[in-house]
Amino acid sequence: MVTRLVLLGALLAASIAFLFSEGNTPQHDPYIQGKNKTILFITNSEHGLSNMHLATSSALLENYPDLDVHYASFPGVRRKLESISSFAWAKTPAAGDIVFHELKGLTFAQAIAKEGRSFISSPGWTSITSLAEHIQLWISPWSVEDHIKIFEELGAIIDEVDPAVVILDSWFRPAIDITRNKNRQHAFITPNTLVDNFLGSQPLRNMFWKYLAPSSGFSFPVPLRNIPENIYMNMRYVYAAMTTPDLSAKKAALREKGLKDPINLFGIHRPDAPWITQTTEGAMIPLDFVPPNITCAGPILLSGAPASQQDPELAAWLKRAPTVLINLGSNLAYDERRAASMSIAIAEVLSKFDFQILWKFNKMGEYPDDGLLPLKPYLDSGRMRMPNWLIADPSSLLETGDIVASVHHGGSNCYHEAIAAGLPQVILPLWADLYNFAALAETIGVGVWGCRETSPDWTSECLTNSLLRALDGARDSVSFRNKAKQLGDKVQAGDKGRDIAARKVAELAYVR
Repeated sequence: MVTRLVLLGALLAASIAFLFSEGNTPQHDPYIQGKNKTILFITNSEHGLSNMHLATSSALLENYPDLDVHYASFPGVRRKLESISSFAWAKTPAAGDIVFHELKGLTFAQAIAKEGRSFISSPGWTSITSLAEHIQLWISPWSVEDHIKIFEELGAIIDEVDPAVVILDSWFRPAIDITRNKNRQHAFITPNTLVDNFLGSQPLRNMFWKYLAPSSGFSFPVPLRNIPENIYMNMRYVYAAMTTPDLSAKKAALREKGLKDPINLFGIHRPDAPWITQTTEGAMIPLDFVPPNITCAGPILLSGAPASQQDPELAAWLKRAPTVLINLGSNLAYDERRAASMSIAIAEVLSKFDFQILWKFNKMGEYPDDGLLPLKPYLDSGRMRMPNWLIADPSSLLETGDIVASVHHGGSNCYHEAIAAGLPQVILPLWADLYNFAALAETIGVGVWGCRETSPDWTSECLTNSLLRALDGARDSVSFRNKAKQLGDKVQAGDKGRDIAARKVAELAYVR
């Protein structure tokens, strides 16, 4: 559970990072471009932070087989890259393999987990104090020693590969630091949307009141009654980002070790470093101004084998009846209370409608299974499944056409996967930026913020009501379904986000 919390909790600081990003770019010599047609991705290994990069690397293999693609990350990425290379080769025999460079040391999530903090929080101003305290950790969780080790390890990889362009993850600070220390040409790919990243580029008169504060959970436009709270939250986040004593000490220590401009939060965006985002027209909050070096690619999703190949048995089961997928992140574990509440709600839905439920379920600790007893008849009859892991990629399951709704935690990837598949969403957020995706789904009319009045807590009653609202065939559920399909059709009619991202990266890989 900690891993998923810290992954998407890290994105909370995104809007702050860009409040003062413009005009803070240090002068530098022209970027160094290395070997022609050579690309080096450097990312964290966590799914929420690296999935877009993996999708882009897959599209590069398929569409640009003349390019040499390298990927530096932690061990958890290796198997995914092997699968990507295999699938790309099957589609494009001329495609090569992605060369993997395995990093040692602590991953992003492991570095944060050392702190032992809980990041579950309620939306709105009541949780502002605790959330502000976490900003320093989310910006860069590694100790000075760990930061230096990764920095030096990546430096050796960059020297060895000598890429034409380095593709970065905006939450991998040692990678950003070494790339800029070496003045290498680079670009960013991020799950964040424009409103998360470029608040600082907006007209000052609109900056604090018009656009949602992180974790506010307000609809858009911000209702008049919420504007004072929205301004207060945005200002509080800015203050927290500007007063970071622990981070300041870390930056000073890194400078003493020879880093030129370490952990430059406010200068991460540069006008000469392309920025690729999942922002999708019609599914995101529009901005007054978008910097010219931004590419809005829409959902950037992995292209893998269909579910029928990845998990033939499950794919066949999905064909039996319309199915609801409940997947609240790859590392979320359910405590006894949450598990019991969800079980009661699922049983209520299955008693009323002829659906199937696929619930990815992991226990948090040991406790009796009494709370799961309402599900026994449906497990026995085969209408319900509770695997602790999904063999097939979630996006491939959504693409089967057999899923009728996606129930998730509000992460950017889950949100965009459902948008691309044209499916209604039930979002159960637990912290930070997840609340804004839940509010966004309701604002644009593609789904429900589940248990909004009690978030981050659930009850069986509010879960039941939320699920039924999206599934019961009444006016709301029909409206959600129609709007979601409209957006999904629009996404599918255009170029795939991964192909748009790959095209931009390929342009940078050909040395002029």
